[in-house]
Amino acid sequence: MKKLIAFNFILLVCILNFKLKAQLLPSIGLVSLPSNTTPICNPPYYLGSFYNSGFMIGDTVPDFKLYNLQGDSLILSDELSDGKPILLIAGSLTCPVFRNKVQTINQVVSTYGSAIKVFIIYTIEAHPTDTSVYFGTINITNQNNTEGVLFASPTNYGERKILVDTMSNWVNVNAPIFIDGPCNPWWNNFGPAPNNSYLIDTNGVVVSKHGWFHKQPTDNIFCDIDNYLSVTSSSCNISTSPGHFTVNVINSTSFGSPGETLYDFAQLINTQSVTTTVEIRKLQWSLPANWQTAFCADICYSAQDDSISLVLNPYDTLLFSLDFFTSATADSGKVRVGFRNVNNFNNSYSYWLKASTYPATGVEDNFNGNSDVLFYPNPCENYFNINTPDKLFDIFIYNSVGQLIDKKENTKRVDTSLWPSGYYIIHYRSNDLNFTKRLIHK
Repeated sequence: MKKLIAFNFILLVCILNFKLKAQLLPSIGLVSLPSNTTPICNPPYYLGSFYNSGFMIGDTVPDFKLYNLQGDSLILSDELSDGKPILLIAGSLTCPVFRNKVQTINQVVSTYGSAIKVFIIYTIEAHPTDTSVYFGTINITNQNNTEGVLFASPTNYGERKILVDTMSNWVNVNAPIFIDGPCNPWWNNFGPAPNNSYLIDTNGVVVSKHGWFHKQPTDNIFCDIDNYLSVTSSSCNISTSPGHFTVNVINSTSFGSPGETLYDFAQLINTQSVTTTVEIRKLQWSLPANWQTAFCADICYSAQDDSISLVLNPYDTLLFSLDFFTSATADSGKVRVGFRNVNNFNNSYSYWLKASTYPATGVEDNFNGNSDVLFYPNPCENYFNINTPDKLFDIFIYNSVGQLIDKKENTKRVDTSLWPSGYYIIHYRSNDLNFTKRLIHK
């Protein structure tokens, strides 16, 4: 009789475990650890909404198996069998939005402890120095340029692992990182998206989906987890105060060569101790037929997004840019951009932001609205000079694909005699100034 009871108990455990795994869709993951030389499959471009791709709330997800840098595996069905919900967050080194959200990820881990499991899934590079799958063009982003996060898309699984390891130089994430397979099975099914997330119930059903992880005001991961766990954390804060913000335009006009992406910058500054929701809208525009513009702030939006909303945390400053995607023909364009407090329409601003790819004329050109610093001659041939009131400053020199090729400190003349012809991006930084200029080398 004891043997029969023991057998029935073991059979019951096996049945329950089988039922849990059977609730997931068939596995889309790897069978074994790929070799480092396994080529990366070229993914298709995806220019659509990250909220409409992948799985939705109420969907049952497929099982998958992925590996980390040490060769240990993550099997979703095994993790769910522990009876804890799982939060999956996509990311990559060249995705500045992901890097900016690492603090939030670490806060989730510390807030909920062992109540949930959090895993990072390392996927396709969002903004490599070659073509981005999310734009169909090269779009390195200003933040990657400034921070020197300039890496090409990996060509094999080993190179993708190297980028995962390299990422520790920029961020310190407290959640385990697992790597999508060479043919991107996770990205193809749970994406395509650079930084989406899924909160998955123990039965394999999606209970929270963010097209962009924790993108407020629409998505708040702390409120989602609180609601699921029936707890109240101090991190789920929804302010009813309208708040107040200001806009500091860094440059209202940018200049460059035809075909470049040009940037006009502004700072959005929350002046109060409460969260403020800001709407940004393209109000008017006059653009050449082949030009496009896009917002870049908390995330980099598509050119089709003419109106966005975002959250400014108390006393926070957020860098905003209007990115001009120009054509191969010299031309100019402008957009009037409006900024307003969603809860106080009297707290609003509007500015014309402009860009031009007409030929530069030299010293008198004011590339980024900063008349105190001049780079000349421009175009240059063997050298260029820097006229600046600053005694202490750095310049970072990037080539046309965004690779850092040199850095100078407190240098008033730069030798360019060995430079190939083309255009270069010069990033100037001092205690008082921080901007970029375009320089043409003959």
